[in-house]
Amino acid sequence: MTRGAKPLASTTCRQCEDEFTPKLGGYNARYCRDTCKRRNQRARLLATNPNQLTVARSRSYRHTKAHPARLEKHRATCRETRRKVYNWLAAYKLKRGCVDCGYRKHSAALQLDHEGPKSVEISEARSSIRRLKAEIEAGQCKVRCANCHSIRTWERKQPAKSVSE
Repeated sequence: MTRGAKPLASTTCRQCEDEFTPKLGGYNARYCRDTCKRRNQRARLLATNPNQLTVARSRSYRHTKAHPARLEKHRATCRETRRKVYNWLAAYKLKRGCVDCGYRKHSAALQLDHEGPKSVEISEARSSIRRLKAEIEAGQCKVRCANCHSIRTWERKQPAKSVSE
């Protein structure tokens, strides 16, 4: 520390609300790390103009496509993420098994069945484990084998029979 300089006081991150000490020279630091800064910027952008985020994403992807090495790195990261999500979901389904008949031999025969309102389709939530977990918890998803899922869906779609019959 140079002579006459004040010791840096800790401050609170505007995004994650963690206490942190700014680096020397970072006298105006508002975020504990770059990730928090980007998350905050993205949240502000979504709040002001949701279409602007779509435009920014497409511009970023066009920029990535223009550089072959960057594009290959992007595709490799996407493949790795898909593989991790697939493996996590397969393990989750096998661990739970069918709630109706107890089947748990192969994950491909097990499906997620929404019993509550859907906030997002499972196929769309498969882009990240975090989104998938959130949908499973929020949507009250149950694991069912394909047969039990088909039967249960058919029963839900049938009009209610009157009691007097």
